Amino acid sequence: MSKCSKCDADITFMSVLNSPNPLRLKCSNCKEGIKIHGVTGGVAVATIFALIGLILYGFYGIEGYWLKVVLPVIVVSEVVYFLLIKLGIVKVSIS
Repeated sequence: MSKCSKCDADITFMSVLNSPNPLRLKCSNCKEGIKIHGVTGGVAVATIFALIGLILYGFYGIEGYWLKVVLPVIVVSEVVYFLLIKLGIVKVSIS
């Protein structure tokens, strides 16, 4: 399980969701910067982006594309990334 090394608070889903950069988060408790490990985070982000691209390309042109495909894919990708961090597969460190 990943925690902030400054205040020992758990990393929350909102911290991941609110971050414009997937390799830099902020602790929702103390607002300290949390840096994602470059290798594990980079591999996770690249893999998720590749899967997103394949899914969006495969379903492009269907009726209701944005609501039926894009929105669920983005939400699921955020949840998967959060779970990878929470389970410790993607490593974090204080910046």
